[in-house]
Amino acid sequence: MLRKYILLPFFLSTFSLVNYLYAEPFVVLQYNNASELSDRSNEFAQNPDYSDKHKIVPGESLNLIIEKYYDGSGLNTYFLQLAIVSLNKHAFRNRNINYMIADKTLHLPSINQITKLMKGIDFKLDEEVNYEQNKIYYFGG
Repeated sequence: MLRKYILLPFFLSTFSLVNYLYAEPFVVLQYNNASELSDRSNEFAQNPDYSDKHKIVPGESLNLIIEKYYDGSGLNTYFLQLAIVSLNKHAFRNRNINYMIADKTLHLPSINQITKLMKGIDFKLDEEVNYEQNKIYYFGG
């Protein structure tokens, strides 16, 4: 019985050492989207608050819509699909990108709206950004 308790710490230390040897490095890079994306010709890339609307016509696919509006923005197509479907549940049957409903209007989200969606922050689709609230004032001497 005592032998089990002596071998247990040895086993646990060996197991954690093996995991440590196979661990991959985790690198965090700072990304300044204003400098890289502002050089692009797409309106979504130039203005992070720009959003648009699109009325679905019969025979149209989500990929064609994304290509039409977001081409040249540098945004990932698969991520855009997820964001558009999440914000436009009324336009997709069973949240499936292959089952868009014709004559429905899609909200094409801005970069800032996609960021809020990714972080789980609630927002209204038609909310305007009020920059007066975002200013930082310093009082003192």
